[in-house]
Amino acid sequence: MKLMEQVVNKLSLLSVITIAIVSIVVMIWITVISFQFLRQRKDNKLLEQLNSIPNDINVGILYFTLETPYRIFYANKCFYDLLGYDEIEAKNINTILDLVHPNDNSKFKNSDKLTIKDISNTEVTMTTKDGNLVYLLFNGNIVQGEDGKPNALGIVVDITKQQQLKEKIILERERYRVATELSNDVIFEYDFKSNKLIFTSKIKDLLGHEATIYDFGENYIIYKSVVHPDDQGIYLNFCQKLLEGSNVIECEIRLKHIYGEFVWCQMVGKTIYDNNNQPVRVIGKMVNVDVQKKELEHLTYKATRDPLTGIYNKEATVKKIENFIYGNKNGKHILMFIDLDDFKEVNDNYGHLVGDKTLTFMVKRLKSVFGDGEIIGRIGGDEFVVFIGNIDDMQEIINKANRLIDVLNTEYKDKDKAIPITGSVGIALYPRDGLYFDSLLERADEALYRVKKRGKNNFVIYGDTF
Repeated sequence: MKLMEQVVNKLSLLSVITIAIVSIVVMIWITVISFQFLRQRKDNKLLEQLNSIPNDINVGILYFTLETPYRIFYANKCFYDLLGYDEIEAKNINTILDLVHPNDNSKFKNSDKLTIKDISNTEVTMTTKDGNLVYLLFNGNIVQGEDGKPNALGIVVDITKQQQLKEKIILERERYRVATELSNDVIFEYDFKSNKLIFTSKIKDLLGHEATIYDFGENYIIYKSVVHPDDQGIYLNFCQKLLEGSNVIECEIRLKHIYGEFVWCQMVGKTIYDNNNQPVRVIGKMVNVDVQKKELEHLTYKATRDPLTGIYNKEATVKKIENFIYGNKNGKHILMFIDLDDFKEVNDNYGHLVGDKTLTFMVKRLKSVFGDGEIIGRIGGDEFVVFIGNIDDMQEIINKANRLIDVLNTEYKDKDKAIPITGSVGIALYPRDGLYFDSLLERADEALYRVKKRGKNNFVIYGDTF
């Protein structure tokens, strides 16, 4: 909105400059002859002087009575050109009311109480010959006729373009206001000069704090208290880019709702610059995307998780491990390939329903051994993969493997049934045994095969027996 106003001001200035010099000269001339006329009190003398003005002057001149019906004493060619009338047609126009739009008739009431101030820089809407509206600016003096009654004498300038632009700004501002009220978005504006960040009133409904943050450059750190701990780095980076005047700034963070819960919000801002390419203000919006974000998280969860056990499915497992390796090429990692021993007999003897319950039970035990940063995935019926990043101490690897064998060696109870379970584990090391998931899995599978040959219910690290 501010930018549009600057455009209007520049356009208005350019249009005014083109006629300013002529207007000043004409106004000085009119002022002089007005005072002469006040001394002489002769209409004929004034009209004679008005008629002496060249017709090609680029300013409208108008002299009329301020009493009903506001008869026109004199109007030059430029005035009638503004309204689209030629000389012959102009002779049939006798009063101002023939030209003024009805909505502006009220400006001529109580003419006996008018002062010079009342008719200086007065905007009047008139109707052209073709029925269109033009906006004219009348600037003049009050003079008295021979009868002592007030008349108006001044210049007329076409300000239609400027007025249309002003109306456009008003319309855009109203659209902006209505759109803001109807939207659930929070609009914000940061002014570099005043160092203020101003939100629309909806910020109170969302976060509960005031709509204006003064001295934002010094105080934005205070407001990280309403940001989720995991997102505070993102928030601080967003604020720094805003204060630096980056062209476009955006982020998605969780903010503490007025009721205490964290909600996902998307913040997007665009910086406006002056003619020297210096940042002037940032206009942006904060959108509550909590529903969409959680729905996306739900869909992502469903797409990446094994529907039975809730751990990663094969596709997601491979992708996450490959991504981790790509970002940690210089580290040392391990891949564990786990197979439940003789699990086919569980399905054959007790049915697939009990088999599924047993798998779910075993996954819970698996998760008790490994932390959140370690990847656990199901890649087959009773086959699982665990990937542990940045671990290079062999004793720590052995300790993890022993604990894993302990939790795999268990018994699942279903009603009156007690089902013994054991598992075998093959382990491959990155980068020694492979640089990619497929090569690591192949080496871990070979180690697993050696465990099975040795009697199961144990682990083997690839390379230790080959």
